[in-house]
Amino acid sequence: MTADQVANARPAVRTGVQGAVDEYEAGETPEAIVARDADKLECLVRAVEHHEQGYSLTQNWIDTSLFPLKTSKIPGAPGVPLATMGG
Repeated sequence: MTADQVANARPAVRTGVQGAVDEYEAGETPEAIVARDADKLECLVRAVEHHEQGYSLTQNWIDTSLFPLKTSKIPGAPGVPLATMGG
C-alpha cells in the first residue's frame, strides 16, 4: 500500500517513506516500539472516553488496547503504570 501512495514521489522520498514504514512494521527499534504504543494509546484513550460516557461494552476494547503495549510507564509520569488505566 505504501508503494502505491508514494509512487509519484521523488525516489529519495519513496525510499525514506518506505524505510520508515518498514521500520514501524518490524517493530524492533525503540522508535518503532514507541510509535506502535502511541497508536495503541490513542485507541485506549478513545475506549476510556467511551467508557466514561456510559458505554458499558468498552472493557474488551480497553483490554485489547492495553495488553499489547510494550512501554511500561506513561511518559512524563514516573511510577504510573499503564495497567492502572484498564481498571
